[in-house]
Amino acid sequence: MILNIFCRISTIVAASFLCVIMLLTPLKSHAKMLDRIVAVVNDDIITLSELEESGKEYLSRVQKQAPADKLDDFMQQARERVLTKLITQRLISQQATLANIQLTDEEFDHHYKQNLAKMGITHEEFLRKLKETGLSEERYKTDLRNKLLRDKLILYEVRSKIVVTDEMLEEYYKTEYAEEVDEGGFYLLQMGFTWKTDKESEQTPEQLKAAKARAKKRAEEIRQQVIDGADFSRLARQNSDLPSAEDGGDLGVFQKDELAPYMRDAILALDVGDISPILETPNGYQFFKLLSRQDGDDTEQASIEAVESDLRAKLMEKKFEEAYTEWVEKIKKGSYIKKML
Repeated sequence: MILNIFCRISTIVAASFLCVIMLLTPLKSHAKMLDRIVAVVNDDIITLSELEESGKEYLSRVQKQAPADKLDDFMQQARERVLTKLITQRLISQQATLANIQLTDEEFDHHYKQNLAKMGITHEEFLRKLKETGLSEERYKTDLRNKLLRDKLILYEVRSKIVVTDEMLEEYYKTEYAEEVDEGGFYLLQMGFTWKTDKESEQTPEQLKAAKARAKKRAEEIRQQVIDGADFSRLARQNSDLPSAEDGGDLGVFQKDELAPYMRDAILALDVGDISPILETPNGYQFFKLLSRQDGDDTEQASIEAVESDLRAKLMEKKFEEAYTEWVEKIKKGSYIKKML
């Protein structure tokens, strides 16, 4: 106990000393002069430059969208959210080190290439994209390696311990799934693959054409996996570019007049359990799975067998989120965390 307190005091002293050095040492840029420590996490520190770099895209969006008279408040709240995420990541990385979690070069190379394949671009194109964002390949690889180590620990400590029995699945089907179906309309799962980017105006017609072709190819490959029996929800989380990916592609229930024009005819032609053709949207390509539909007083609902894999994945993810939150809170309670933002 005394040793732990001593280590934490030493960390704070070292952090304070580093702040003084940052202020007194002549630096090459004004941005670096303003760098400082924003959090102490056990025997580790997080600097403002790390926070800004990690949340670069998110902070940029907030800055563009925030009202001018509330910009400072919005940016402060955004930085606090990024810092909270960084602290959690740092704690899990520390736990991975304590648990001696290892990542082989072969495992890393596999995931690195898998990421490129998912984006549908060559290594050279990827390096150009990194350069546009101001991120070096070395930093990207470091972040990816840390993420993979965290994922390994989470798999061992949390996900591997979650069990979904047939009884749980049946109860979930009768309650939450049935409740959504009873709302009427069309209950849909969705996957989307975008080809338009924020920097679209800077791309040549040839580059836009190539981006569009890559998005369509990804959509075709993933749709075929679904048709072959792969789990829709899992693939959506791993591959979809749309916000619904976080929920396994669960788009919820739509009434007929709420369906977008580009999807209405395709959805109306589906039978329950069917997968739609690939549809072109203003920003990319999408396809859907129809889980239920209501016509007047008649509701056609997919059988539990037809939606079992999707519901099982959804229930697994729900239980994982609950277990993960509880696990992280337990780690935080046993750690020393001091925010200085």
